[in-house]
Amino acid sequence: MKAILGVLLFLSSLRAGVIYDITDLGVLPGGTTTSAAAISSNGNVAGSGDSASAISQAFLWTAAAGLQGIGSSLFAFGTGVNAAGLVVGYQWADDFSTYNAFLGNATGTAPIPTLGGANNAATGVNNAGTVVGYSDTLNGGTQAFSYSAGVLTALEGPDDSRANAINSGGAIAGQGDINELTHPILWSGGTWTDLGVPSGFQSGYATAIADGGYVAGTLNDGIGGTMAFVWQSGGMSEVGSLTSGGDSQAYGVNSSGWVVGTSDGTAFLYDGAAMYDLNALLAPTTSAWQLTEADAINNLGQIVGVGDIDGDQHAFLLNPVSSTPEPASFALVCAAMTLIAAKRRLRTKGKSR
Repeated sequence: MKAILGVLLFLSSLRAGVIYDITDLGVLPGGTTTSAAAISSNGNVAGSGDSASAISQAFLWTAAAGLQGIGSSLFAFGTGVNAAGLVVGYQWADDFSTYNAFLGNATGTAPIPTLGGANNAATGVNNAGTVVGYSDTLNGGTQAFSYSAGVLTALEGPDDSRANAINSGGAIAGQGDINELTHPILWSGGTWTDLGVPSGFQSGYATAIADGGYVAGTLNDGIGGTMAFVWQSGGMSEVGSLTSGGDSQAYGVNSSGWVVGTSDGTAFLYDGAAMYDLNALLAPTTSAWQLTEADAINNLGQIVGVGDIDGDQHAFLLNPVSSTPEPASFALVCAAMTLIAAKRRLRTKGKSR
């Protein structure tokens, strides 16, 4: 039965047109858990995990150096990373009275100033080094910001705005209040645009933006239900869910319009036409992974997120190993199915005698 299930999952990955190898990003020294939040255009990964010295420590993972802790705060989170290995995020004061944005790498971090209030957080960074996030203001509100070459800029827009992501061209996705309800917002070319909330939903927010203008995020129906969405050029589409009537949240999108996120506790990939359980897209393996959340995808098709492995929560990296299965490979899988079915028939006959 296990063999049949494995083959069926592999066939599912063939239908999606892509198969992934998985890399366990491991844990920090003295730690037990990690969670990935962002991936750069060349495969650098940022996130956070517990360690011997911190409840939660930001990290940078690279193919060359592996997992490296960032900063010395007791409670910090890495939220963005670029191709140069610059990590951004936010960290709490030791007494948990305030939290503040930072940028840095494995050799050290530097603070990002606020817009006058006590708290701020960085949420993304592009390859040009422009950081985005949100900050408390002097009047007690929250405002989106960008930070580049030491210059902090408040982004004009709706009340209580937050910038959540930035693409290589400098377009920014986030959220802000419209008529006292949160809406997904796009900042581009010096202006901001309300992406709107479709009928049947009450509010929403944007979490990711890709080159080419794709924006991904989540809609809320006001009674506890959520729906992932993707937007481009004035049009918003619901991504769907893995189960009928289920919920979904989108966290990442690439320039092909592929969206990743979570649906009812399971990591998903949406390829513009259908949604797939990422667990079904893994190359045949003996590991015990259960992928629960996909948080980012780059233009190479690499995906990072969080999963359970042998009872522990670890960050993962998925690398596509096939985008169009060879006919011979498909024939081999079909042959394997035939052999398994024949073996089952022989067993059944043997038991019936």
